Amino acid sequence: MRISREYDLSRLMISISGVRGKIANGLGLGEALLFSQSFATMMEQGTVVIGRDSRPSGPYLEHLLTSALLANGSSILNLGLVPTPTTKAVVNLAKARGGIMISASHNPMEWNAFKFISKGGFFFNAKENETLLNLLKHSQFAPEIIHPKSYVESGEDYIDLHIKSVLSRVNVPKIKKKKFKVFVDAVGGAGSYVIPALLRTLGCQVIEHNCKPDGTFPRPPEPTPAALKSVEKHFKKSKAEIGFALDPDADRLVLFTPKRGAISEELTLPLVLKNVLSDSKKGSKVVVNLSTSFLNEHVAETFGAKVIRSKVGEANVVEEMIAEKAVFGGEGNGGVIDPKIPSFGRDTLSGIAHILNLMAEEKKTIDELVSELPSIHMDKQSFPLSKEYSLNDLYDKFVSGFGRATISKKDGLWLSEGDTWIHIRPSNTEPIFRVIAEAKSEAKLKETLKRVQTCVES
Repeated sequence: MRISREYDLSRLMISISGVRGKIANGLGLGEALLFSQSFATMMEQGTVVIGRDSRPSGPYLEHLLTSALLANGSSILNLGLVPTPTTKAVVNLAKARGGIMISASHNPMEWNAFKFISKGGFFFNAKENETLLNLLKHSQFAPEIIHPKSYVESGEDYIDLHIKSVLSRVNVPKIKKKKFKVFVDAVGGAGSYVIPALLRTLGCQVIEHNCKPDGTFPRPPEPTPAALKSVEKHFKKSKAEIGFALDPDADRLVLFTPKRGAISEELTLPLVLKNVLSDSKKGSKVVVNLSTSFLNEHVAETFGAKVIRSKVGEANVVEEMIAEKAVFGGEGNGGVIDPKIPSFGRDTLSGIAHILNLMAEEKKTIDELVSELPSIHMDKQSFPLSKEYSLNDLYDKFVSGFGRATISKKDGLWLSEGDTWIHIRPSNTEPIFRVIAEAKSEAKLKETLKRVQTCVES
C-alpha cells in the first residue's frame, strides 16, 4: 500500500509492536522522518523520553527523531543506550507525555524500529497506532515552531530510579547474603551496562559476556537455547551459579543452569511467577498470552491463582492485566511483567531480581527449582509469509485436521484438545507465520507435530 507520493511503506512491519523494517530497504531516512513527524504531532509539545539499543543505525534515527520533536516544541529526556523496559519506566517516573524506544528487539542487526510509548509508560494501543498512521497518511503534521523553547537533557538519574523500583520488589539483604556468582550475556545490546549494575547492587559477583555494546550481535539476537549453544561453554567455564541471556533491547530473559546449560525461554515465566505468587492472595489473577506454556497454569494452581490468556504482544497482555487487575503477567518468550514496577511491561531487570530472590528465599539452586517443574514438551516453528499466502485457507486446514478441538479466534487460530494446544498466527515483528504446539507428553507432541505438518503441506 502506497501511503504517500514519496515513500512506499509496504516493506515495513506495522503492528501493535510499533513499526520496524530493514535500514535502507524499508525503514530509510524518509520513512523514519514521516513516523517521527507523526509521533511528534501526537506529543503536543510535551516532554518525551528517548532510548535506544546498540544498533549502528540507532544514533542517526535518534537524532532524526530529536529534530522532529524539537521542531514541534517538545522537550526531550535522552537516556542513550538503555533497555526497552527502562525507557518505559522513565516515561512513567518522569510523568512524560510519551516516549519512544529505537530498537528492533530480537531482529537481526540490519533491522531497526520505533516502539511508541504513551503517557504512563504503556506501549501505544490499537487506537493510538491508528491515530499515528492517519496523521502520516494525510500528512497532518504540526507546523514547526519558529521560536521553540524546547530542550534536551540527560535522563540518567531516572535510570537509577528504575533499578530502585526493581529492588523494592525483592529481599535485597537476603540476596546480598548469598553472594551469587552470576553470568550475563547481553548480546552486545542495551542491557550491557544496566544489568551488571543491578546485579552488583544485589551483591553478586558478575561475569560479563558479550557486554560491549557495539551493536554487532556476536550470536543470534533472539535468546533461544539453540542460539545460545556457542555461549554455553563460556558459562560452564565461569563456574557461575546461574546465567542470564538477553535480547538486544533487554526485554526477553533466558536462563543458564550449571547442569542443563541454556534452558527453554518458557521456563523463565513460571519461575518468576512462583516467587510473585508466594506473596500474593489466593484467587489472584495472572495473564499470559495464547502461545505460552501450560507450566504457568501448573504454578498458578499450586497457589490457588487463575491464569487468563490474552492475544500475543506485550501491549495486549498489559491491557488484559489492567482489565483483570492481575498480580503478574508475561509471555513465554522470556517476557516478565510485574505491574508493581513502573515499566509495566516485559522487563529483564524484574525477572532477574525475582529469580535470585526465589533462590535466596527457598535456599535452592536454580537446577533444583527447575527440576520441581513438570517437563516441557513444546515446539515452535515458523514459515515464510508471502503476500499471496492465504492464512484463512491455512486456518481452514487446521480446523479440518483437528476436528475435535476447541477453537478460539482471539488471535489467529488457537486449537485445544485438553492436554494439547496449537497456535497459528502471523508474526507481529517478522514476515512469517508461527505455529506453536504444546503437549503434556513427548509422544503426544510428536503425534501432534505430524498432524501440523500435514496441515501446512497439504
